[in-house]
Amino acid sequence: MSSTNGSTMLDSSRPQSKEGIETPDNMISGPGGAGEPDVNGPPSAFSSTFHEGLFILVMGLSQLFSVGGLGNAAFSVQEIGQSLNATSNGQMSWFLAAYSLCGGVFVLVTGRLGDHFGHKYVFLFGWLWMALWSLISGFAKDVILFDIARGMTGIGNGALVPNSFALIARAFPPFSVKKNIAFAFLGFCAPSGYIFGGLIGAAFAENVTWRWGFWFWAIGCLVLGVGTYFIVPHSVGSPVPGLSLKQFDYLGSFLGVSGLILLSFAWNQASVVGWQEPYVYALLIVGIVLIVAFAFSQSHVKAPVLPNSLWTRKGFTPIVTAMSFGWMSFGIFLYYTTIFILTIHHAQPLTAVAQMVPLVIGGFFATASVGIFIPKVPAQYIFGVSMFSFLIGNLLMSFANYSPVYWAFIFPACLFVVGGPDLSFASSGILISNAVLPEEQGVAGSFISTVVQYSISIGLGIAATVEAHTNNGGKDVVHGYRGALWLGICFAAVAFFIVVLFVRDTRFSKKANDESAVGGSEGGLEKSEA
Repeated sequence: MSSTNGSTMLDSSRPQSKEGIETPDNMISGPGGAGEPDVNGPPSAFSSTFHEGLFILVMGLSQLFSVGGLGNAAFSVQEIGQSLNATSNGQMSWFLAAYSLCGGVFVLVTGRLGDHFGHKYVFLFGWLWMALWSLISGFAKDVILFDIARGMTGIGNGALVPNSFALIARAFPPFSVKKNIAFAFLGFCAPSGYIFGGLIGAAFAENVTWRWGFWFWAIGCLVLGVGTYFIVPHSVGSPVPGLSLKQFDYLGSFLGVSGLILLSFAWNQASVVGWQEPYVYALLIVGIVLIVAFAFSQSHVKAPVLPNSLWTRKGFTPIVTAMSFGWMSFGIFLYYTTIFILTIHHAQPLTAVAQMVPLVIGGFFATASVGIFIPKVPAQYIFGVSMFSFLIGNLLMSFANYSPVYWAFIFPACLFVVGGPDLSFASSGILISNAVLPEEQGVAGSFISTVVQYSISIGLGIAATVEAHTNNGGKDVVHGYRGALWLGICFAAVAFFIVVLFVRDTRFSKKANDESAVGGSEGGLEKSEA
């Protein structure tokens, strides 16, 4: 359940060769040419192998805590709702949606800020910001303050995600074993994060108070922030040379962030108060206008946050669209599976966490399979399987009410659905890196992270609206849940057909063309010799 695909995207902040391969600080022009290590080159930024291990650990824990922020609230959602007088799923889904919303919309901005101020220091800001607002979340006395605090916590998440991948990209040479280990560890920590966060939230909610779950989170973030300061070398996380804040796209950042927030807010709030409220559709219209203005502004600034040229690259739009629909489906699955176990099966929070452990097991095998199949199989097939996994997970959960037996539907749903997030990141990374120019790959990778987190937020808003209109005024709760899950099925089906019809892995088409060209030249040579 990875939250970004930096493992397969190049870091645009690094110098790159003509082939698009980044050249880190410890790689210089040796005897073999550019990008080849020189035995007399600069020493490693780390003092020892143990230091490298601590660095990789902190980077991995950033993924654990980023995704864990969802689980921390999800498994204690009933206790939080009762304490803050939030009774409907429209209100309670905000606990997750606000976090994902702000995390998603700020990813692009914080990634660029890392280039300007240093990835280490924006990464450190993410830990401290999450600590502060997690602390405030635990003290919240009403649902409005809690939702605001959750959104503010998400900004810290948005600072951690892109900068953790940038730090790893800068710390180790391209294609090095240590870099692969670091990214693999991040991939493993991400699906584990939802269960880890759920375990913390559920344990405190069930035995003490849900508030201690957020206070514990604050303490953990603060400790990791201090660790970041001492463990991450300054040379790895320093600002990118030659950049000036005068180049930063202030207008685009404001328009993009504001537009996306208003759009998601309208959809999520509509499930609470209904579309008949004038301010809901007014904010929706304003959000759309701001997003259009943002797109227009990106063609008129020197260093745009999201260059419009990306949309002209062949294959980029269908990949992004499929990721959006797929992750809307996955957000629906996570929330409604959790709430189904808690409300319909009347499980205690810790029991609910245990029942969703297959997410970690399936995620481990999905992550391991990526390394085996990515070099051998066209990425669109893996991408298609990931979207189909989203569909199967929601489909199985939509039938869960037919049997009270956990093993009948919930277990296989959790086991299979996790192939969606893990496989989609690896495959989309390959596809995106082949679709865009080398200098566009960093911003394209950050945008995918935005799409993922933002899609969870807006998907929950739409699903809560569907649930509110299909549960017979709250009298048929299960039917409302099934309505939301069937929406998830539809989202995943759309994503799957987009992949089948429009997504292609150019690696293999290029290879086939090269082989045919070689074969043709050899055939011509044989004829001439004859």
